[in-house]
Amino acid sequence: MSLGFAAPAHADEARVRFLSEKLEDGDFRVRTNAALALGATNEESAVTPLCKALNDSSETVRQAGAVALKRLGKPSAKDCLKQREGVESNDGVKVAITRALESLGSGGGGGGGIDHVKDNPSAKYYIALSTVANATGRNQAEVEKIVLAKIKAKLEAEKDVQIAPSKETPDAARETMKKRKLKGFYLAIALDRFDYSDGNLRVKIKVGVFRYPEKDLRGSFNKEATMQGVSNGDHASEDRLMEVAAERASELFAQQASAFL
Repeated sequence: MSLGFAAPAHADEARVRFLSEKLEDGDFRVRTNAALALGATNEESAVTPLCKALNDSSETVRQAGAVALKRLGKPSAKDCLKQREGVESNDGVKVAITRALESLGSGGGGGGGIDHVKDNPSAKYYIALSTVANATGRNQAEVEKIVLAKIKAKLEAEKDVQIAPSKETPDAARETMKKRKLKGFYLAIALDRFDYSDGNLRVKIKVGVFRYPEKDLRGSFNKEATMQGVSNGDHASEDRLMEVAAERASELFAQQASAFL
């Protein structure tokens, strides 16, 4: 299915308008092709329709929108990508969003702001951490500070883990892993909306486990923490349970890392 638009070079904006209209088509295949074509326009005006495509009902279209924004390479797309990252439930789409953010400079290899890492000469596993896909409504920086700090600390305490720096390129990761004979994993971390039902607070962290730096999915798992008798909006309790759930998730991965190879 072709969405080519025969127009002279000076009509790029008209092409963006044409393709943007195709994002409203009833056929998801047309919308997918339109999104990918927008990514090749090199036009700043393509960012807005592609950001809209991130909220499409079709997972295929959403993934195409993220891939297109990566190819387009416009920093103005960061906000909508980060916003969608916090609510996206499909693993393939989430990976495409993360890669787009990394490409736009919102974190390299891991993307999680892990800039200072401890060297572990005895490591077997090389672990890159994503930013936290945050569905809680809490400030992103606060969530990152609590969840990523706990996961990083727990994993660095393991004798066979080396944390990858966040701004590492895929080529640099491959070179390090080859030189040190390490197996690489990328952990895509998501925090569910806080559950205050029945007078209790439940916090759930989801972790997708991917190869690193290729980022093909190897598996996933969830970890929860619960506290009774908590009133809605209790930030102190939320903070504590985020730490507990992050700690449990880190421990489970460390125990079962070899199962994801």
